[in-house]
Amino acid sequence: MQSEFADLEFLINSIPALVAYIDCNMVLQFCNRPFKSWFGINGNPAGQKFQLIAGSHIFDQVQRHLGKILVGDCAHFEILVNTQNGIQYLEATLSPDFDQFRQVKGFLFHCLDITEKSKTERALKDYFENASICLHWVNGDGIIVWANLAELNLLGYTEDEYIGRHISEFHVNKSAIEDIMWRLTNKQRIENYDTQLICKDGSIKHVTLNSSALWEGEKFVHTRCFTIDVTEQKLAAKKIKESEERFRQMANLVPLVIWSTDENGDCNFLSSKWEHLTGKSVEEGLKALWFSFIHPDDRGKVVTSWMSSFRANQPFEGKFRFLNASGDYIVAYANASPIYDNGKKVLGYIGILQDISAEEQIKYSLEKMVLDRTEDVRKRNLDLKQAKTVLKKKNEELEKINNQLSSFAHIASHDLQEPLRKIQLNLGKLFAMDGEKISEEGKDLYRRIIDSTSRMRNLIQDLLTYARSNDYEGKLEEVDLNSILKETINTLDTKIAEKNATIRSEKLPIVTVVPFQFHQLFLNLLSNALKFAKPDKQPYIQVSCELVEGSGQKKGLGDTYKSYYHISVSDNGIGFSPELSEKIFEMFYRLHGRAKYEGTGLGLAICKKIVENHQGTIFADSREHEGSVFHIYLPNKK
Repeated sequence: MQSEFADLEFLINSIPALVAYIDCNMVLQFCNRPFKSWFGINGNPAGQKFQLIAGSHIFDQVQRHLGKILVGDCAHFEILVNTQNGIQYLEATLSPDFDQFRQVKGFLFHCLDITEKSKTERALKDYFENASICLHWVNGDGIIVWANLAELNLLGYTEDEYIGRHISEFHVNKSAIEDIMWRLTNKQRIENYDTQLICKDGSIKHVTLNSSALWEGEKFVHTRCFTIDVTEQKLAAKKIKESEERFRQMANLVPLVIWSTDENGDCNFLSSKWEHLTGKSVEEGLKALWFSFIHPDDRGKVVTSWMSSFRANQPFEGKFRFLNASGDYIVAYANASPIYDNGKKVLGYIGILQDISAEEQIKYSLEKMVLDRTEDVRKRNLDLKQAKTVLKKKNEELEKINNQLSSFAHIASHDLQEPLRKIQLNLGKLFAMDGEKISEEGKDLYRRIIDSTSRMRNLIQDLLTYARSNDYEGKLEEVDLNSILKETINTLDTKIAEKNATIRSEKLPIVTVVPFQFHQLFLNLLSNALKFAKPDKQPYIQVSCELVEGSGQKKGLGDTYKSYYHISVSDNGIGFSPELSEKIFEMFYRLHGRAKYEGTGLGLAICKKIVENHQGTIFADSREHEGSVFHIYLPNKK
């Protein structure tokens, strides 16, 4: 029997999970080796209270599910634990144990560490939900079953307005959907498929679709469709085409010949005035080149000048005798300038050819226009180059500042705090060894030193928090503010109990913020409300939220965003004078002396920095002895 028990114990200790048996009095009766290792237990903890072993945070999460255990059901849930190694996730199962009368006498606690799996799943979900490229899935019946935020934002629909609807409702060309779905259900891929989508506001988006189908065996599950917005490219191409057509029309109206070349110098356009000037068709002019109409005595010089200008990407001009439609040689003038793309690559030349014997004035006007345009392009390119140089210098300066801030954060978090810790530790040891020998005056001095080092340590920590409040780019997440507020209240549970305070909260929104900064924001505001409570009155704190219009709001809110979330934190504390409603957000400003209320004077300055990081604003309303209300306005970016 002893051998069988040893085998069973060995088997349970070999399970890669946390296993423990706990009776109805929440006393631990047995646990396996992984359980001990995870909780850092040495020896046999049997007979100890589960709350003391697991800690109040895990215990509270387990206790919420004991109701199901007591009625004989199993409970499955996820436990979130904030450890020294960061956030960890446990997948927990509680299984009831019955006595001979089918009464619950205890339960089996079984947990798997799913931290890495949970992080991977959350990261993958976050990646697809917040990907910059538009994604949606459509099932075999043509119903949209999922779409990410980028897709919804592109078309302007909410999830309820888009998901669950037939995809053909959003296509201008309904036959395109029939073609796409037929090809996908026949295991073909859709690549660079041009189509048009209808936005919520009635506008049309030109898009390119790339899609394939997910199959489970021979079952069509859904499509995986990438939507690329090419509206600007389509409109730009249309404008270019219209511009080219307008150019041709204008060129044909100008009373002189307009000509252009490609990047190789071959003539590719002649305006209709060519036929009027030479009596030859445009096709003949393009084929023979207009150089063949130059008088033989002038031709060599003009061709040499042209080739020299072309190779050097320089403007060309020349005066020469030219054969007209009557068979006479006239004095003609030609000039041309290179055409550049944005990268300053020559795309070709554009120029004019005219009879300057009758149209001298036109020659000067067009020449000036072409030269001015060339100079404008040159200046714009020069300005752009200078702007890039300035931007590069500014970026280098910003990088130096960021490095300095990182160094300051390191010094504040370690190099400054460590000496203070040692001072406090050594003073404590000194007082423990020789405290009886120290006079009352010396003991008072000792207490002052301890208080001063504690205040300095708190000040350094608050300065570090203030410096870190700028570190938000790249750390934005879509989070539920209700969860952050709940975590903050749990953090303050001891202080709340001491003050016998009541905290009420309305439903808060889901917003895209830096989670740890908003935890700090709520922590500072709630801590202030508890700190400055009236000594003779039970503290009451109310957290409220409403969605308000963007324009016309107080404290500088304009109409950058259509709407804002107005979050208010009100209390029934001692309040303060209305004249101080702005000064309280300044660094190191204190309403009361340290002897009466502890603090560093940085809490509200940190709050202001956090809210402004998120393009919002914060201000306070208060009167002495009448409580305070802190107003936070955050933009609704949906």
